[in-house]
Amino acid sequence: MSISNKYQIEQHYIDIGKSRSGQKINKVRFVVSHDTGNNTADADDHYRYFNKNQEAVSAHTFIDAKKILEIVPLWEKAWHVQYNKPTDNQLFGADANDAAIGVELCRPGDFNESFDRYVWYHAYLCRKFNLNPQKDIVSHKKLDPSRRSDPVSWFQQHGVSWENFIYYVTDYYNRWHDEEEKTQQAFVQIQPESDSADGKLVRGEKGTNVQLLNQMLHTLEYTTKTDDLFDQYTEAALIAFQKDHGLPQDGIYTSAVGQEMLKAIAEKNNDKVTVEVDPLPAKAPEMVRLAKLIDTTNPELMNTLKEQGYIVIDLPKS
Repeated sequence: MSISNKYQIEQHYIDIGKSRSGQKINKVRFVVSHDTGNNTADADDHYRYFNKNQEAVSAHTFIDAKKILEIVPLWEKAWHVQYNKPTDNQLFGADANDAAIGVELCRPGDFNESFDRYVWYHAYLCRKFNLNPQKDIVSHKKLDPSRRSDPVSWFQQHGVSWENFIYYVTDYYNRWHDEEEKTQQAFVQIQPESDSADGKLVRGEKGTNVQLLNQMLHTLEYTTKTDDLFDQYTEAALIAFQKDHGLPQDGIYTSAVGQEMLKAIAEKNNDKVTVEVDPLPAKAPEMVRLAKLIDTTNPELMNTLKEQGYIVIDLPKS
């Protein structure tokens, strides 16, 4: 299994209230690593607690031995470090609540399973927000040493130092980058499936078109999904993309959304992309999707595309 597909990220957001204000983060500058200090509550338990009690404290993500659960959107502020602590401003020029993602490690369950997800997710965040894993991750202990020792003290109980943790995150980050460099880029001109003759894709659909949509969202780091199911996670990722690009937030894929995705991927790769495919099959919709992480060495996927009349053009590696 590829590194990028190793874990699924779930989004189950708490309601707006004291724990989730809805205030926006202008720019994510760093990540704050926490552990919950609770020996019995898993990720779902924390979701239920914060959604019900709505105290003026929260974090974006809770990770246990079974899941990675985002309960506050990554584009919103969470309340995970006290404002009167100076170290975050000294290190990063901003308060953690205003400019950082807060990630909590849950204690119940197998530590190694939880820890690996925790490490992987930090690497994911560094890639998503263009952060340096060796400079832009800080412990809660570092920011509030008089009150907090997390997650360092929990690591130490399992024979792991903070330096070990950063090494593991950096290793995931580097291997993820190397893996992506080895994949080939391709343009894919897609014909609609029988139930998508209008060129739209909506929740509940399944097939090659949906798989390529997930690939695009994956490339833009809105999801870790690359399967062929348009489920609630695809919908949430698509809505997040639409929100970030000023599009109607309806969770429906259209040709207009596809063109915005194409431009976003081109910008991400620092490419100037002009798409010209002539002639198009009469049955093809007027949309082109760029799926950076299509594995063109996968004969099953490539044969499926070609058998269904898709046009595949290999591009040189960047």
